[in-house]
Amino acid sequence: MQAMTLSIGQVGIDFFARTLVANHLVSALASMQPPNNAPKVADFFTIGFGYTATYSNINIRLTNGKLKGFTPAYQGVAQLASGTPSGSQFALTLNAGNFTADYTWTESYHAWTCYTGGEFPSCHSRDYKDKVYNYSPKIGNLAVQVTTAFQYQQSTNSWTITTVSSSATSTNVTPNIPGGSVIQNEDSGCFTSQVSDATAKSISTIDFGSAINTVVPALLKSIPSSGDLGNGIVFEWGLGDSGLTFPSNSGISVGITGRVSYKGTFYQGAPPPTLPIPPIPAPTAAHYLQTYVSDYEINALQWAFHQAGLLNSVATPGTIPDPDALKVKTYAQFISALRPYIAFSMQADIKPQIAPTSHFQQVWLFNQANIDALKPQVPVNVWDILNSSMVGNYYVTLQAVEADLAALGVDSTNFATIERGVSAMGMVDDSTIQMVLTILTPTQPQPTLTFNVTRTDILTDLALGIAGPAQTMQFGFAKVNSRATFISSTIPNFPGDQMAMIWGTVGDPNYSQTVAAMGKKGVPLPIMSGFQFLFDKAELSVQQGFVSIKSQVQYKPT
Repeated sequence: MQAMTLSIGQVGIDFFARTLVANHLVSALASMQPPNNAPKVADFFTIGFGYTATYSNINIRLTNGKLKGFTPAYQGVAQLASGTPSGSQFALTLNAGNFTADYTWTESYHAWTCYTGGEFPSCHSRDYKDKVYNYSPKIGNLAVQVTTAFQYQQSTNSWTITTVSSSATSTNVTPNIPGGSVIQNEDSGCFTSQVSDATAKSISTIDFGSAINTVVPALLKSIPSSGDLGNGIVFEWGLGDSGLTFPSNSGISVGITGRVSYKGTFYQGAPPPTLPIPPIPAPTAAHYLQTYVSDYEINALQWAFHQAGLLNSVATPGTIPDPDALKVKTYAQFISALRPYIAFSMQADIKPQIAPTSHFQQVWLFNQANIDALKPQVPVNVWDILNSSMVGNYYVTLQAVEADLAALGVDSTNFATIERGVSAMGMVDDSTIQMVLTILTPTQPQPTLTFNVTRTDILTDLALGIAGPAQTMQFGFAKVNSRATFISSTIPNFPGDQMAMIWGTVGDPNYSQTVAAMGKKGVPLPIMSGFQFLFDKAELSVQQGFVSIKSQVQYKPT
């Protein structure tokens, strides 16, 4: 199954790579040590005024290397037509300039010196052991290329980036041979060139890939935590039916299962039809990420909230705007069966009988924006009717729209224009709720009245936001209709239908607040730690069968 899909364009890949280098890899690379080195030195001799000297068995060891002033800069990333599958490998290019590699220079050698001038020529030999100097060659430029592979490990249910190869080239190396070294006795610059080449080679063999293997997997391991909504509700980002693909070597696409659990128990709703993959965003597109979210994710969210009891609520006179709506005296004047309890208040326990469910369909939204857009399209008197009487109305059937328009006196010749102007693809949410009113008498058992309610909402105001540790697709609820039906009462012969209107004054507002809180939490989206969606620049829209999210991200470490 896959209830969520995601595509990243080349601009997005470049953003993640650049951010990775600037904020994570620089410090990891700067602390790396160049490997020890032992430049090969041939025997040589020198001739001076009155003497000759031969130097042999020269052994130089460069150890304890440390990089100083090493700040690699991001140059770019290229998606390669290689790997399995093709396109899964990426070449990351870095560049560092004008830094030093501080070494401990330790040398040993044998010297044979003959003095030929004077009355008594003489020769003598001496072994020099472990003479130690500081050696700080300067590297003018270091070009690094690391090829990585992006993969999903089914066995561990995790996303990985591994290093395929790493190469580096040092140029413009200034050796800075220690002043006291035997090498200073060499007449030519031959060894200077040799040690320069050896230093360059040593710096170039630094294992830059290991730094990436240390930093990137830790970031990828943070992705699962982005699905933790709290209260025991967890969204999982396992690989979906479409797998991990790299279309035309120009981006990344992935199908995500989006399974949801509450305290370890998984949602058992029917798996959704395989969700399509978004197209890869073009390099010129305003958004380099596109995500599709199916109604399965929203239904699973509602199931988890239902399981957790987060859709249950209790209303009392002190928690509602009009306390009299839960006072028995308000109703006792026309329901005689309530008169024995006229002094008491009531408590309303409201909870869904089953988890609410959503589905995609055509809807008709008479919000102010849609009505304003109709102004130049309909007669003035028709628009005045819409603006005064239809604002805030939402519909899930065309018959209901036309029935209300006809009741308001709108001529049917205007119906088609109005319907086109207010129609949209929407998500319709259906709830089956139970409300139990308890009369709070001091004696037990307390009298109760039970109602069943059907309610229909349309999900509105799609947006991205933050809910605890998760970044989520959030939404609101616009009520279409609700109907309460009296079921039973412990008061004999109670005419409950006369009390059904209490749902409108007590139950509806209370339930609206409860589901609004759920919508404010929303459906989590997968993302790495430290990255955050640009909420105000995202574009969300309801399509046929899914919600489309076009977005960008910023780096905002916690």
